[in-house]
Amino acid sequence: MGEHLHARQIHVQQHTAPVVAWFSSRGDSRNTVGVLKPDILAPGLNILAAWPPKIDSVHGPFNIISGTSMATPHVKSLHPDWSPAAIRSAILTTADAVNSTGGSIMNEMHEKASFFDMGSGHVNPARAADPGLVYDLGFNDYAGYICSLYGEYGLLIIVHNSSLTCEKLPNVKGIQLNYPTIMVPLTPPPTTFVVNRTVTNVGPAASTYTAKVEAPKSLKIKVTPDKLVFSKAGEKKTFSVSVSGRLDRGDHLEGSLSWVSGKHVVRSPIIASTLLNR
Repeated sequence: MGEHLHARQIHVQQHTAPVVAWFSSRGDSRNTVGVLKPDILAPGLNILAAWPPKIDSVHGPFNIISGTSMATPHVKSLHPDWSPAAIRSAILTTADAVNSTGGSIMNEMHEKASFFDMGSGHVNPARAADPGLVYDLGFNDYAGYICSLYGEYGLLIIVHNSSLTCEKLPNVKGIQLNYPTIMVPLTPPPTTFVVNRTVTNVGPAASTYTAKVEAPKSLKIKVTPDKLVFSKAGEKKTFSVSVSGRLDRGDHLEGSLSWVSGKHVVRSPIIASTLLNR
């Protein structure tokens, strides 16, 4: 009986995927407070790459190497008009939130992985090709965010444009950056925090999306409006997310917001944390 159970446990561990590797980078980020890191979980263990040898003395038709960098995809021009931010949004909002058995994605200790372990989830390239909605960002958004982090000196170093100043740009805090993930600061006693987001319709012209919120009972999340109606491709809609709850210092709670239509599910992790107030 004991041997049977042990074999069963090994079988489950071997066939349940993905599992966050022990060397995978964990969040949150002290440099980008308010923006969830890591972004996404992707294949990164025993990923093999091969290339032809340069000299005849090397045995075999190919050299081979393993490493996490080998998982980097070669992206085709499926949406050449999309911005990098829109592409990232498509990848994050369509990621798998569960493993191959329909259960929670686990870490290397076989404990439930948090958003700080896996980001939005495990990348799903097929769904990312048709996300329905995207959270887009432009030059001014990024430049304003740089100003909020590093001021004029940081803007000059990163943007290399002496005529552009932080005074001419919106002051964009990481929490309010139009990112496809949402992080809010909550401090004891119970507090409420509101963030705004804007989505762009990249799916069918006539589309209706309804908000679906998943959260523990101790975390209250309200989305306004809770329905988005689009009449054309490229149309933008803005909504607000109100998050309230009680947290002990050093703690965080996790939930999610999904915009659901007849064809698409556009999912964003929501993290409420006291660490954002440091």
